[in-house]
Amino acid sequence: MIRKISSVTLINLLSQVVSIIGFTLISRLYGPESLGGLFVFLSYSSIVSVISSGYLEQSFFILRQQNLFKHVLILIFYLTTFISLISGLIFFFIGVSYIMFIICNVFSESILKTISSLNISTNRILFISISKFLFSPIIPLFYYLSFQTYGNDEFYLIFISSILNILFASIITVITLRKLNISMFVRDFFRFKILILLFRRFFKFTKFSMTGELMRTIAFKGPTIVLERFFGKDIAGFYGIANRILLLPTMVFMGSVTQIYIEKVSNSIKKQLGILTFTKSILKILSITSLIGFPLFIVFGKNLIVILIGDDFKQVYFMIILLLPYAISLVTLSPLLSIFTVFEKQEKLFKLKFLVLISSIFSFTISVIFNNFNLGLLIFSVTTFIIYSSFSYMSLKVIKSYDKKNS
Repeated sequence: MIRKISSVTLINLLSQVVSIIGFTLISRLYGPESLGGLFVFLSYSSIVSVISSGYLEQSFFILRQQNLFKHVLILIFYLTTFISLISGLIFFFIGVSYIMFIICNVFSESILKTISSLNISTNRILFISISKFLFSPIIPLFYYLSFQTYGNDEFYLIFISSILNILFASIITVITLRKLNISMFVRDFFRFKILILLFRRFFKFTKFSMTGELMRTIAFKGPTIVLERFFGKDIAGFYGIANRILLLPTMVFMGSVTQIYIEKVSNSIKKQLGILTFTKSILKILSITSLIGFPLFIVFGKNLIVILIGDDFKQVYFMIILLLPYAISLVTLSPLLSIFTVFEKQEKLFKLKFLVLISSIFSFTISVIFNNFNLGLLIFSVTTFIIYSSFSYMSLKVIKSYDKKNS
């Protein structure tokens, strides 16, 4: 498991190094305001993409009949199309910009998370990591070329992001279907009886996991929209960059650990093996990583940010300091929460994400009332840590109960 974590983490690390170099260059070229517009666009896309698949991609971790995989994929395609059209109409009436690009991004995000789950469930984690690594320099390269041609116009940032993401999602889908020998015929799209049965079987994912993830995404992405509306695009840009930097350890290391942990738990449950011992090992690894990484950032982070993206972005460092408890929650405790999905206890995750949403609404309402966005960030960060800690303790109880029953 450690060897696999190391391989996936190394590839993800290389991917993020390329992204950091590209992001550093783009930040200097486009400035906080244009980046703020991009982050607002991405926030709308992320919120809609949560519900676009109905969270039905999680069924790949439970389904044992691989002949049903293609029917789940078709079901998700229908759902994504319906949600995209409805959200497009809603955005039109409330006056949101870049609607067609948002819909395009929703499709690409829905496809990517679905195909990623399919690959993880079939022990093809390395394929996903390598694909993302190969794709990582392409968007920054096109951003740079666009700047040389059109200047720092946020429209081209959004256009390039949308088109290249859907292209990447399409390519990775075709490769995955061929590797897994999944063939789809026209008649498969009209086998509605199977699609309805599958939807009913896994509706629990839609009812609890999807709704919960929607609340979590609004809680984490919503502040970008709030900050842009009440404090300006530059502050929204600072927050977006701070979030991106905080998520780097999540994407590089914790993401690898979580994927492998879910794979290990899923296979262990099928074989009726214990899972507490390696859960404790994972917790130790993540805790040590946090204890080393975050203090180093507190000491050297400010100078690092100035070197990478310039003096105009000093505010980002102070935002990150306020968000450190939130970052620790994501890096150290998130893998444990995946236990609720594997054991089909989605109602627990639903409650957690509902509390995080309430925390976000309360925190940023306070920031608007007192005209102090830093206060909102601090309240949100601390309350998120408390909520994640409480539910991580609950997940450990579920694991202990399972091990005791199967000992």
